[in-house]
Amino acid sequence: MKKAFLILLVALPLICACSETFTPTIQITPSLSSVPYTGGSVDLKIMTDLPWKVVMEEGCNATVSKTNGAGDDMVTITVPATDNWTTTCIKVQLYCRSNSNNYSSKYAYITQGYKPHVSVSAEAGTIPAEGGMVKAIVTANGPWKAKCNTAGVTVQPDSDITGNETVSIYIPANPTNAAREITISFSIDGDSDVLVLNQAG
Repeated sequence: MKKAFLILLVALPLICACSETFTPTIQITPSLSSVPYTGGSVDLKIMTDLPWKVVMEEGCNATVSKTNGAGDDMVTITVPATDNWTTTCIKVQLYCRSNSNNYSSKYAYITQGYKPHVSVSAEAGTIPAEGGMVKAIVTANGPWKAKCNTAGVTVQPDSDITGNETVSIYIPANPTNAAREITISFSIDGDSDVLVLNQAG
């Protein structure tokens, strides 16, 4: 009996040491995914033998189907539509903790595409009948195209430009004796804007 007690005393520190150094294991897949700006959902697979918890970053509008559980499971992250003109990233943290103070965490990242946006502005008075040039500023977060149905009007550059760009609009002489409006459309997949110019007759 005394011998067994001594063996237990020797083994006890080893048992404690093992419990203190135990690192919980947890996995989450997919770790990277994406949704469009119109919103969507992502199913995340959780793999662990321990109780777990899902934490969304502060200020995030996305929702999770369940925030805690135990063992292998699946959670769905629902992302609402966005008005952001730039791509955003949503960080999802998943962590588990053993009976000791040790814990393990993994992250999943969901990128959300930007809402297409294009706008055009110009400070232009009435263009003389003999024609002229107007400078305009186009702001877009994706490749855009310019189009005008008035014969002879050209825009340079007129396509495949992203970001802020100053364009030159060349207006030919007015072939009529009446004043006219010249409408130029700037479009990006999902959004558009128009610039209306007045030309004397």
